[in-house]
Amino acid sequence: MEEVGASCAWPGLIPLERELRARLAWFVRLRWAAAAAIAVGAWGTARAAGGQFAPLPMYMVAAAVALYNVAFLAITGRLAAYGPGSRAYRGVIYAQIGLDWIALICLVHYAGGVDSPVPLAFTFHLIIGAILLSRIACYVQAAIAAAMLAVLVGVEHAGWWPRVQVPVLVGSTPCSGAGCLFRWAVLAGFFVVVAYLITSITVAVRRDEEALFASERALQQSYREMETLYEMGRVVNATLDLDQVLGRIAENGAQLLGVKACSIRLLEQDGQHLRIGAAYGLSERYLAKGPVAVDRSAIDAEALRGQTVQIRDASRDPRFQYGEEARLEGIRAVLCVPLQAKGRTIGSMRVYAAEEREFSRSEANLLRNLANLGAAAIENARAYAELRALSEERAWFARVTHHQLRAPLAATKSMLEALRYAGPLTAKQAEFVERCGRRIDELLRMIRDLLDLAAAQRPLVGRAAEPVRLAECLRTALATAAEQAERKPVALEVSLPDTAAVLADGDDVERVFSNLLDNAIKYTPAGGRVRFVVEEGRRELIAVVEDTGIGIEPADQDRVFKGFYRTEAAKATGEVGTGLGLSIVARLVERWGGRVELHSEPGRGSRFTVRLPAAAA
Repeated sequence: MEEVGASCAWPGLIPLERELRARLAWFVRLRWAAAAAIAVGAWGTARAAGGQFAPLPMYMVAAAVALYNVAFLAITGRLAAYGPGSRAYRGVIYAQIGLDWIALICLVHYAGGVDSPVPLAFTFHLIIGAILLSRIACYVQAAIAAAMLAVLVGVEHAGWWPRVQVPVLVGSTPCSGAGCLFRWAVLAGFFVVVAYLITSITVAVRRDEEALFASERALQQSYREMETLYEMGRVVNATLDLDQVLGRIAENGAQLLGVKACSIRLLEQDGQHLRIGAAYGLSERYLAKGPVAVDRSAIDAEALRGQTVQIRDASRDPRFQYGEEARLEGIRAVLCVPLQAKGRTIGSMRVYAAEEREFSRSEANLLRNLANLGAAAIENARAYAELRALSEERAWFARVTHHQLRAPLAATKSMLEALRYAGPLTAKQAEFVERCGRRIDELLRMIRDLLDLAAAQRPLVGRAAEPVRLAECLRTALATAAEQAERKPVALEVSLPDTAAVLADGDDVERVFSNLLDNAIKYTPAGGRVRFVVEEGRRELIAVVEDTGIGIEPADQDRVFKGFYRTEAAKATGEVGTGLGLSIVARLVERWGGRVELHSEPGRGSRFTVRLPAAAA
């Protein structure tokens, strides 16, 4: 029986119990040594007694020990499925002790009775009993051992089982009746003392182990709770499928608290009724009983006021609206917490136990945390639905973001620039003003890129691909790139057929090539070259933006498309960037059924190939 297997199969036991019960097979193996020792001891005693001792009975005892040990060896291999706490496991332990003691009594008799040192072997099983069994069971063992020896002394004294004389073990003068009684009393007292000393140690060790194991279980439970909350947080942020998220939260709430069921109820528009948002472990019959009226369910009314509510028996508590239905469903204890988002209560979350119980503070806090995740998921889904319902999403982004972020930043930058006209500035003050101005420029660029990224991520609701002629769409972008290249200076070569057209959105196409051209010129040293070449195909249009700039390391070539990432070489140039440009490019190209390919060599330049569906297709 392996120790690791025992730890996995018997998680409810303290480590000491798991280890010692896993050693049951070891006790069986040890019995082989005991059988051999009995046989060797009988042979040695016979040799030492010089013919005054017949070893055959002790050989028979050794054979009997070996025989029933074979049976226990077979049984022990099948006990892993039952576990140490089972009746079968305890029965095997008691059976082993019982048979061992019968064998011991026979050995005591054939070794010369209580005069011999063999009765001391009972202490071995007392030690094992003190470890494996309870304190009372250990004292019972000591009493049974003393009683068995007392019966043996009485039977031998009455002549029903004649004593065996073994001078080499008991001396030349065996004890008389009174002497045997005295020796029995000494042995009985010795067994009690051994039981007391051993159990005093094992009980203290067991108590410390239980305390340590309780702490370990509490730590494991806390870890499970944190892991579940983390996983639920990931689910909430990864999907906007409200039913899926709430269902997962309800399932985890029931499993973590070890209860029968869990439900999430959402407040209706009228604010007077709660409907089921998600449920786990409840029957369709119970869920179909109808909405919960807040004015008739005191438990929900209290929860909607932000309180945590407990009910020990829902079938009898007047605060529960459907008490009879709860009784038929097998629901007793209920814990209810509010669903709160942005300072307002939007529903409640309940867990249901099949028995009367009192929920702990930690359980209530855990349920509140899960409820907060549920509220966050609901708010996310509602916010997403509202965004999708806006007919002019880009205008909404531009209006809110430009006015709320760009305008204050622009005003701040203007005031910083006006400081020089308010009076002379020290060199240090002028440096601070210049640094602030650069930071504001970075923020304005970040706002622009975030707006573009948001536009690239928005769903294509009500938008279809249209033929876009590149020469017209990119006129402004190419003019801006030419001015930028001339200032640096960098040679800009453009080969763009007038007939080149793609199936996409004009604004998205302009963003794609504006970003690529801006990056190419920005990261190409003065005197370098940037080429923009477009080739028309029957099914797809191929546009290449190639430069002789700093290039991109192979390890960075996938990361530059993820967003918010700039290579070390790009940072070293001193050029300002947000790390969002290539992410925006990739998203916009992919949304119209195209793809972006990158080939780059550090120090020699980069080539971005954009493939988009051709309008002719």
